[in-house]
Amino acid sequence: MTDHFCAREAEVVAAVLSRRWASADEELRSHAADCEICADVVSLASLLSAEQERARYDVHVPAAGQVWWRAAVRARLEAAQMATRPMTWFHGIAGACAIGLAVAVSGMAWPWLKALASWSALQTLGADSGVGDIATLMIAALQRSLPLAFVVAACIVLAPVALYFVLTDD
Repeated sequence: MTDHFCAREAEVVAAVLSRRWASADEELRSHAADCEICADVVSLASLLSAEQERARYDVHVPAAGQVWWRAAVRARLEAAQMATRPMTWFHGIAGACAIGLAVAVSGMAWPWLKALASWSALQTLGADSGVGDIATLMIAALQRSLPLAFVVAACIVLAPVALYFVLTDD
């Protein structure tokens, strides 16, 4: 089993990090060649020192034209986003109109559905199964849920508008 400590390890590290390992005394170099810990220190410290030196000169600064081009692209993108905001509003308004139209059409259809439920042809189709009574119950339940449908539609329309006002930067 090898020791995890060497008395000359600090000297070896100092010599490698100060870049004087090549000109270090022969005794220290022969010790590093014989000692397993110091040999690892020399190889790792040399590698890290060389990597640090290489990284010092690997800085890549983009050209001024590239920086200008990226800024122009970003400005165009922001202008396009600002231009599409009214279209987002129009989409929300169109959605609200569609929901309103659907509610209006369903309101106009209630009397027709009620008449359809009481129509005697359903009684003949269903024989004695009570289809007319079931349809009447369903229509009554739908009429009672109409205020809830209005509230849900209002939330569907107003939630994106509220989020728009909360999340805008302007």
